[in-house]
Amino acid sequence: MGPETIVWIVPDDASQADIAAADLRKAGYTVIEQSLAAASRLAADLRVLPTASLADEATLRLACAADRRPTLVLAHDEAAEAVALEVCDLRDEVVRLPQAPQHVAARLERLIRRERDSAWLHRDAVTGLLNRRAFGLRLRKVLEEMLPGEVRGLVRLDLDRFRLLNDEFGHAVGDQLLRSAAELLAAGASPEDSIGRVGGDEFVLLLSRYDLQTLVNDAHALLKRLSVPIEVPSAGRSVVLTASAGMTVLRPHFTESEVMRQADAAMYEAKGAGRNRLMCFETAAGGYVAPDIDADLDRFNEVTKVFSDRLARIVGDMGRRLVEGARRQALQDALTGAHNRRYFDERLAREVSQAHRSGRPLALALLDIDDFHGINANFGWPSGDGVLREFAALAGGNVRLVDWLARYGGEEFCVVLPDTTAEAAVTVMERIRAAVGGHRFEATDGRPVSVTVSVGVAMTAPGDDSPVALVDRAGRACLRAKAAGKNRVVLGDAAA
Repeated sequence: MGPETIVWIVPDDASQADIAAADLRKAGYTVIEQSLAAASRLAADLRVLPTASLADEATLRLACAADRRPTLVLAHDEAAEAVALEVCDLRDEVVRLPQAPQHVAARLERLIRRERDSAWLHRDAVTGLLNRRAFGLRLRKVLEEMLPGEVRGLVRLDLDRFRLLNDEFGHAVGDQLLRSAAELLAAGASPEDSIGRVGGDEFVLLLSRYDLQTLVNDAHALLKRLSVPIEVPSAGRSVVLTASAGMTVLRPHFTESEVMRQADAAMYEAKGAGRNRLMCFETAAGGYVAPDIDADLDRFNEVTKVFSDRLARIVGDMGRRLVEGARRQALQDALTGAHNRRYFDERLAREVSQAHRSGRPLALALLDIDDFHGINANFGWPSGDGVLREFAALAGGNVRLVDWLARYGGEEFCVVLPDTTAEAAVTVMERIRAAVGGHRFEATDGRPVSVTVSVGVAMTAPGDDSPVALVDRAGRACLRAKAAGKNRVVLGDAAA
């Protein structure tokens, strides 16, 4: 038995420990009973989720979809088992109760073993993030395929004094803290961002934003997310992590080694400045200073240089803001903040071409909010706009790091899932469908609005000459979902 820690979900008003949890402790597991809301803050490796502790089906759906840790679901009846099988991730296990404690323990060991084995060659075994090699491949691909006007940054992040925490608590707790740090970073990142662990306590993040100021602000926000207290059950206390980070802005002509070296230099600048901060390579790098010749001439040169620099900075900032604002308007949907149709058309064509060249699968999902015209008619158009904004936030928050969301038109959205099998794509869409169904939408006057979504999923095929055929198959699958009763995910037929 390994050092894994298990969090066992209990009702908020539980007065005593679960008997089965006690049996698992006797078998050598570290088991902590905790409420569903508090469990996400624990530095645990696995979850055990008894469905009897949940209030209703909506709570069960959210509980299954909200936590990315491998979960053993203990279904207390047939209905709960069906819901869990529908919404759980492929990394999870579902068991129908009653079961003997040794059988539950065997399922947990299987879950642990599968989780270890599924740490593919491109995943870090401790955190599940991209490893050094995979992140390097992703970075090289981004540099090769950057479009004019794209704003991307590389952040290299090193946890401050992490070796002292390892010495104090041991490496098992250190690994739990690394996993918690990875989860905090992933929770605050955009679905299009890539996060990797490149060794020890060092993480790297590849961020994509609409403008430079947003890029810098979001990098600062990600760094602040690490300051959330992380409970360490074995130590009986919580730990607050801090990190020193360096960021550099990507340019198409740069190489992987150049941008990594720049981010590394900025990170060490942050450490030298007192740690727990972000430094940007572009502002940290110093300039050339000419030697003194004559005091008056130097003073004149300094005044001229300051004036010229300030004027150039003002003009440059104005131009940058204008360009970034125009680019944002051109590629971002003004209402929802998702990518717009123009961005979707341009990038999907590139994704399809890359999928054909590499021979890797590409999935496209078309999501159509059910009965949206009725929402507008019954609650008013401002309420409908609010539903669209919240829906986009839910969908964007439930896709993986490699996926991206765009508004296709009206109440229709698309999610593109690169390097994804049909089964995995359906699982991601079921997670979105469950999150939407369990979310409380409200009209502008406070009335609850019932919202569901129908989803059609399609896969690229060798005969696809353009994205049109792929979009058409996803659209027809979505229509089949509507015809079958709505609020469901349908996988489209393969191309003829």
